[in-house]
Amino acid sequence: MTLAVAALASPCLLGCGRAPKDYRTTVMLKRVDVITRPSAAGPPSTTVDVEFEYPSCPGEQVEVIRGDAKFAECLTAAHKVGDTTPVRIRHARGRDGVWDWDVIEMAGCARPPLDGDEASFDVVQECAPIRLHGREVGFRCTRVPEKALLASCPWFARR
Repeated sequence: MTLAVAALASPCLLGCGRAPKDYRTTVMLKRVDVITRPSAAGPPSTTVDVEFEYPSCPGEQVEVIRGDAKFAECLTAAHKVGDTTPVRIRHARGRDGVWDWDVIEMAGCARPPLDGDEASFDVVQECAPIRLHGREVGFRCTRVPEKALLASCPWFARR
């Protein structure tokens, strides 16, 4: 009986008790699209899609986030594509038990993640050249964060 309870509890020993953690870093804005959609029920709705990269992280980390009208107004008032800006990232366990991250502030602008947001996504990968007979013949990318990436950018950890 004791063994069965220990076996059921063991997954929680690996991280159930960890609290969410906030990180700060900088990103480079690659695309900022403000989208205004008409609404039959009232005033139009405005959102913003922001594509950015993490220059301090090894590999190629590209993320797209969607923000509400307040976030759009705040961000576009002072920033444009090509700017480097500070962000605050919250790393927390999701409802599915997997650790994930959300950008909750960019350039001093609060960004509450939108419920049911299907527009935000990320591509986290590290690529290395493939060499054959002393020549570069291609490249191989891995989408599972490796030690070098997690040492520099720990919010990418999924466990």
